[in-house]
Amino acid sequence: MGCGGDNDGLTSKVLRHIRGYYREAIEQLPVEEFPSLLTSGACFGLLDPVSNIIVNTTTAGKEESTPWARKNRRKRKRSQKIMEEEMDKEKVLDQLARGMAKLSLDGLLTFLVCHFRYLHTWEALRYLCLAKADLLVAARLIDLDRCVTSSSFSSTDPSSTSFKVALKCAAISAKHPCPATLADIWLSLATSPLPDQQHQLLQLTSHPRLQDLLLTLPLPVGLGHLHKPRQLKALRQYHKKRNRDRAKKEVPPGLTVSLIRQLLDMIHRIYLRAIAGLPRDALRVRHHRGLLKAGHCFGPMDDPVSNILLNTIWYDTAFPPQQEFLVDMLCTRSLARVQARSAAGLISFLGTRFPDLSRHDAIVFLLQADANLDKAISRAQREGHDASGSLEEAYRVAALQAWHPDQEALAEFALSTVPMVPPAVLSHLRTRDRSLSGEDVEAISASLAAALGSPSSCGRRSMPQVPKLSTLAADLVARRQDKFDDDQFFFRGIVEAALQSAGPQYQLHVICGVNAQVAENGKHGYYDIRDGHPYCHINFWARPRGSPSAAGTAPKLFFVECSNDDEDTEVLRCCVVDPSTDAGRCFHCEYKGTKVVHPSFGTYRGCETDFEEMACGEGLTITNRELISCGTSRTELMGWLPEVDLVYFDPRWDFKAAELINKVDEKKDAELIYTACIR
Repeated sequence: MGCGGDNDGLTSKVLRHIRGYYREAIEQLPVEEFPSLLTSGACFGLLDPVSNIIVNTTTAGKEESTPWARKNRRKRKRSQKIMEEEMDKEKVLDQLARGMAKLSLDGLLTFLVCHFRYLHTWEALRYLCLAKADLLVAARLIDLDRCVTSSSFSSTDPSSTSFKVALKCAAISAKHPCPATLADIWLSLATSPLPDQQHQLLQLTSHPRLQDLLLTLPLPVGLGHLHKPRQLKALRQYHKKRNRDRAKKEVPPGLTVSLIRQLLDMIHRIYLRAIAGLPRDALRVRHHRGLLKAGHCFGPMDDPVSNILLNTIWYDTAFPPQQEFLVDMLCTRSLARVQARSAAGLISFLGTRFPDLSRHDAIVFLLQADANLDKAISRAQREGHDASGSLEEAYRVAALQAWHPDQEALAEFALSTVPMVPPAVLSHLRTRDRSLSGEDVEAISASLAAALGSPSSCGRRSMPQVPKLSTLAADLVARRQDKFDDDQFFFRGIVEAALQSAGPQYQLHVICGVNAQVAENGKHGYYDIRDGHPYCHINFWARPRGSPSAAGTAPKLFFVECSNDDEDTEVLRCCVVDPSTDAGRCFHCEYKGTKVVHPSFGTYRGCETDFEEMACGEGLTITNRELISCGTSRTELMGWLPEVDLVYFDPRWDFKAAELINKVDEKKDAELIYTACIR
């Protein structure tokens, strides 16, 4: 994962820092450790770079049977011979500069791109340059740019699976002779609460410097070394640089793109909370439609979850469906698109309301405000931005960019003070430790209907008459809806099997995320099973039996990994996950652009082997760049897509869709519908 081209200057700077660390470390290591230093003394770990070099050198253990391990055994023998012939530190430093220093840089880059989603290698190099090649300082800088706080996801939790995998991948990329051992040693140092367990590690070496170091380590290790002047100086310098860049409206290349992806992840977690907040029957029978078509996270309420809930209920009240249908599964791509549309609406609102605000700063304010539009507005005003844009125009532009089915109606509703909803019910919307009851939803809908006057009156004013579908268009709609029903039946069976494995005490609330294209570890080919892949990853909400929605008990979010075999649905893993804290990475779900919450701990397909193969850089067609670009292309689609929009086609309201699919008959080309995805 080395860098070249325009990044050669940054590479040279980082290598200068790394060589300086080796010069410091070699002064503290005995001569007999020099051979291990040349093959195992990588500068990454959970401490400062010099201490990392010492720990990795002196804990070098039994080599593994891998191609690079065998190569390193030969290298170790040559190094040992050199040490025996002449103990010259300058010669050792020269070898380090030509070998381990460059491998350490590869390992540092690999750790960052394997641990952080959406991080290109050239971005990782920039952070390493700013952090002076200190891994955990670089991680802190990435968190700083991505607006991750101590109350958000912790990117440096050494006990998480992704952290362990990233460490092992870094060791693989650095051609370390014992990648798994290196990761295990650091993780045991970071998580061991008992001095006795530390002493077990000390038996790996007799070096007194390491013994003194280990005995003074804070537990867990974590970011304990950031109190050192060198690291504090790096952080202070970056704070100053960010402030200067913002004043000059300069943004590092690629940062805005990665931030919008962070915002989409944040919004996904918000939608999961909103889904859990709707009562099971109301969601499954009717309001799944309003959620996926118009449940945007901005509107008259002062928090995004409440806006999703209120907008969902309002849309199904103002634009009632011609025919309701029961679901157990929300269309995964429809859910992803309403989230992308909400993000576009939020960003457009801020840009219209504050004309001098850049798109980048709008995204930053939204991240800092947890996608709460009211809080983002307050942040913009505190930082001196002038709210000179019209509030009415801001909502209209937001509704337009968010692809709302009736933009004028949403803008009008968003500007209302919602006096029609009883205060007691409004307080239920804002309550996060309970779900709405069926009675709450009915009360909100009745209040909205009374305020709107005759049913759907606002929609009839602004929407044209929907044309009748042609025979071919109607057939396309029917086939797409049948396909959704088949998928729903299959995945409901998988979830029911998973719930049985978890115990019969849970009842399905709704399935809210499916990736049916999960391959075997290290495999990317196709198989003769559903959609060519043997496994699937699923998120679903389930409620304990005996606690109906009316009781307001919030459901739990589950992650399940199952086989895709129709005849033998094997449940490989089923566990409860927390969307606010769990951030496990999955190679397959990211590649497919599917937002599924994975557990932070434990294993599943896609969490380890595929990242390790990417770190090897051998025989794998999917690179980190491709992983990011392929996932993004599938996640951020904003236009009209037949495979998802036809599931919710409504002949009463969907004028645009009816007009588009009727053109299939006119052109006598069934492929037209699959290419006409832009207004």
